[in-house]
Amino acid sequence: MSNTKVIILAAGKGTRMKSDLAKVLHEVAHKPMICHVLDMVRQVAPQEVYLVIGHQAGKVREATRGFDVVYVEQKEQLGTGHAVRVVEPALRDRDGLTIILCGDVPLLRAETVRALRDKCQQEKLDGVILTVKLDDPKHYGRIVRGADGYVERIVEYRDATAAEKAIAEINSGIYCFNTAELFAALQQVKNQNVQREYYLTDVIQIMVGRQRKIGTLLITDAGQVHGVNDPADLQQAEAALLSLPLA
Repeated sequence: MSNTKVIILAAGKGTRMKSDLAKVLHEVAHKPMICHVLDMVRQVAPQEVYLVIGHQAGKVREATRGFDVVYVEQKEQLGTGHAVRVVEPALRDRDGLTIILCGDVPLLRAETVRALRDKCQQEKLDGVILTVKLDDPKHYGRIVRGADGYVERIVEYRDATAAEKAIAEINSGIYCFNTAELFAALQQVKNQNVQREYYLTDVIQIMVGRQRKIGTLLITDAGQVHGVNDPADLQQAEAALLSLPLA
């Protein structure tokens, strides 16, 4: 994956885990979930891997010391957009593509990430969002498309109209972007919201406003992108990983 970078977001506390331990350090199938993500990324073989750390940064460094990553510390957790933006000074260059992953998706597979990259590259898109369709989309962000079929924006549930809430296709929080376009859009992201945070999802509408094309890679296996947010999710991920055949 020449000139492809991977950014893994792993700075959060994970308060719903009801534990003092950083969320990405909780063990799934005998090792920290962040190590499952890094094992998968190693199969993808990008040019560079940036691991965004924050809460219990020292412990995360220790748990991941066997991996070839560049650590970037997010000293204040000011949203997903801010987490990606703190990587920019560490980037060797702004050419190529950047894949953005979450540190709490231990079931995501390398072939899915490669397909995401390939679609962005082969179709000459400025960004691709990994999406799934759910019978019950709950409070996930919905994918809103324009008349041309490309993504127009991601609308969060609390801001969605009744028609938008009926959309079954949701944002997984996993993306591939043209690196230069990504960081140009991040410069324009504002924190004018209740949480006073910088949301990565805002780059979609900014890029569309600049006539950039955003596509999707729709997968049928929603379990791959199910994040571990609480002890029940942890048990579910553990059972799923332990049920996989040995390589």
